Amino acid sequence: MDGGRSVSEHRSDTWAAPDDIWEVSQLRFDEALDGERDPRWVDTIAARGSYQLRYLYRSLGVDGDPPVLMAAHEKGYTLFCGHRGCGKSTELRRIRNELDHPDLYYVVFADAAQELDVNNLRYQDILFHVAGKLMGRLEEDGIRIDREHLRRLEQWFNERVVLQEETRAFAADVTSGARVEPGMPFLGKVFGQISTALKTNNTHKEALRRTLQNYFTDFAGAFNHLIEAARDAVRDAKKGRRVLFVVDGTDLLRDADARALFELDVHQLQQVRGVFLYCAPIHLIYENIPIRQNFDHIFKLPMIKIKEADGSRNEPGFSAMREILHRRAAPGLFDEGVADYLIEHSGGHPRDLLRLLLGAFQRADDRFDFESVRMAVRDAASEFRRTLQTGDYEALARLDSLLHTPPHDDQTRNLLYNLALLEYNDYFCRSHPVIRTTEAYRAAQGRIGSAAGE
Repeated sequence: MDGGRSVSEHRSDTWAAPDDIWEVSQLRFDEALDGERDPRWVDTIAARGSYQLRYLYRSLGVDGDPPVLMAAHEKGYTLFCGHRGCGKSTELRRIRNELDHPDLYYVVFADAAQELDVNNLRYQDILFHVAGKLMGRLEEDGIRIDREHLRRLEQWFNERVVLQEETRAFAADVTSGARVEPGMPFLGKVFGQISTALKTNNTHKEALRRTLQNYFTDFAGAFNHLIEAARDAVRDAKKGRRVLFVVDGTDLLRDADARALFELDVHQLQQVRGVFLYCAPIHLIYENIPIRQNFDHIFKLPMIKIKEADGSRNEPGFSAMREILHRRAAPGLFDEGVADYLIEHSGGHPRDLLRLLLGAFQRADDRFDFESVRMAVRDAASEFRRTLQTGDYEALARLDSLLHTPPHDDQTRNLLYNLALLEYNDYFCRSHPVIRTTEAYRAAQGRIGSAAGE
């Protein structure tokens, strides 16, 4: 789907997994991969059980192989949920690469984790930013929008930012310096500097947020007009049939901020008429709130399942995790059985597998042995001890014995949020394996067993 070339052709034919332990030590466990274009990428769909990418595509009106846009929606709001580190960002980049096609979508991709401040994020930041990302991509691709379709946004900026006392200083900074051509270049500069201010400047940040909140209806109308004009322009340029906004990084929000964005302010998000795919933290869908009524579709990316409910190995999941590991560290760097030990204690969590690998490096010599990986597991368990209470261990021990959906209570949500409880397909959950190595967990198991025998 990329100029007639398959995405696999972008992968290097000369790439090989590191076979030097010091080279392995330089890997980043929090790095999102650019789908099949990255040689370290592994297709994990078969290892995730009930999750199927085609179901998400159908919600966007896309079906078939090769995919075809069967229904061109004017608007739609979808949540893409999962644990932190389970691979959502990599999967979203895969979705972007596959759907960005002249016969499908013109994808505008925003990474809130990299481009905004996820420690202090509001709906205003998202909408300002995606407006700027749209204009930025249009300009990069040489797609012009007639100025008549931009006048409402220009008018909003002039009346609501330039003429307002608390934002006048910001507007002066934007309009100073070299002259910028009116229309798209000017608005691109405006929204680019708004995004910068929202990420770095507390004074302008709050003033800009208040401005958008107070004059939101006008802004939403102007933005909607731009989206309609962009849709027609990209179609004429044969770059896509609809605009799709993909917003990554919003799963990293603190709990209160995530609630504000996806619950309290969802009306504002949906006043912008477009097709949006947002990333969200998994614990939100366990809330007793109407979140499923707020969004048209909710999809979960489950953890990679390496064990069945009876404790037997799930081979597709185990194989996928082994491939993820060995694309970052060659098999020859591991003593026999060590790689499997790391996989078993990762719980099928890709990021934690790499965290354990880096932790083992601290104790290893020229290769990974059992002593180094056991110490890495012990350190990971110690991190959980700082956040878990005695009652949490008992809750985890009980949940590990369940064969059905866990309760939708505050404790379960907190355990999911802290990654102490991992969810696989069909609401099947288990505690993180490193927790099960602790004395506190074993003691909780003993208390539960004793109580059951009374």
